[in-house]
Amino acid sequence: MLLGKNTDGSFPIWSLIMFSPYLYFVQGFSVLRRLKSREDPYTEVVNGLFVGGWPSSPEKMPPGSPAVVDCTCEFPRVFSNSRNGYLCVPTWDTRSPDPGAIESAVRWACRKRTQNIPIFVHCAYGHGRSVAVMCALLVALGVVDDWKNAEKLIRDKRPYIRLNALHRKALEEWSKNRLSPPKTGSNSRH
Repeated sequence: MLLGKNTDGSFPIWSLIMFSPYLYFVQGFSVLRRLKSREDPYTEVVNGLFVGGWPSSPEKMPPGSPAVVDCTCEFPRVFSNSRNGYLCVPTWDTRSPDPGAIESAVRWACRKRTQNIPIFVHCAYGHGRSVAVMCALLVALGVVDDWKNAEKLIRDKRPYIRLNALHRKALEEWSKNRLSPPKTGSNSRH
């Protein structure tokens, strides 16, 4: 990736030097946009599964020390939440994680859920990249039958989501080629 975001959510010093004007601008813009927005920083889609925007501070995190799936390449991990895990799926805004990255995130999150750990999937605002990953996770956990029903479920709780053509294409491809088997039975529903 151009910005060089590390898997631990940090940026190498060369990236901070070269791209600091851009990195600080997007962080500042995000904070200001959130101040003007009436939308919550995160939404609980089903019990223990949260989707939302970049947590600029610990107060913007969901309760329960969730494991974090970070779908941004332009925002740093601003505080440590290593107790329950952190996974970075670096993706540019308006783009989608590729189907392989979606599958990796889903498998990682499913392992965390078997330990009853809450999951927080975030991108910049919780409208696109993170929603695409959350759709796949809801399917893999057996909460819904397909990603389109997952999108409807999320939209009912978080009305401003916006999956674009790239998100939809990646989810279609993930659905056709996924490796994670669907959960079945009533105890997989949360």
